[in-house]
Order: sequence, then structure tokens, then C-alpha cells
Amino acid sequence: MAILLWVLQMIVALVVWKVVHLLFWNLRRGFGIASLLFSMFVTLVIALLIVLLAHVGYGSWFFVIGVSVILGVANGEYEYNRGLTR
Repeated sequence: MAILLWVLQMIVALVVWKVVHLLFWNLRRGFGIASLLFSMFVTLVIALLIVLLAHVGYGSWFFVIGVSVILGVANGEYEYNRGLTR
């Protein structure tokens, strides 16, 4: 049963990660926010969320979903900035 729970958490993590990535990337692209200050703020928020989630507890659903959201935002930020440099 533990393996099934692990696989389910992995699927949920990947789905949440991709959904947040697409939403954040489209939001940034839609508003056209291209400032370095905003990018630095997003990086600060990501670091803050990682620290907060590390103190909540490891292995819980909250941790899995939280890390997925953080990775989705980070991935969306990367995609947006990569599109600006082309």
C-alpha cells in the first residue's frame, strides 16, 4: 500500500507542477511583466516557500503539493525569462 501511495503522490506532484507552470507562465506573458525586480521578488517568494514547507513536515500531501507549486512557478519563471532572451 505504501508503494501505491508513493506513486499517487508522484502523479499528483507532476500534474500540479505542470498546471502551475502553465498558469504562471501564461499569467506573466499575458500581463507582460518583464521587470528584473519582479523576477527577484518571485525568486524570494520561492525561497521563502521552500523554507516554510521544510518546516511543515516531510512526506505529507501538503509537502508534495507545496513543492510541486514551487517547482511550477520556478519553471514558469524560467520559461518566461527564456522567451525574453530569444
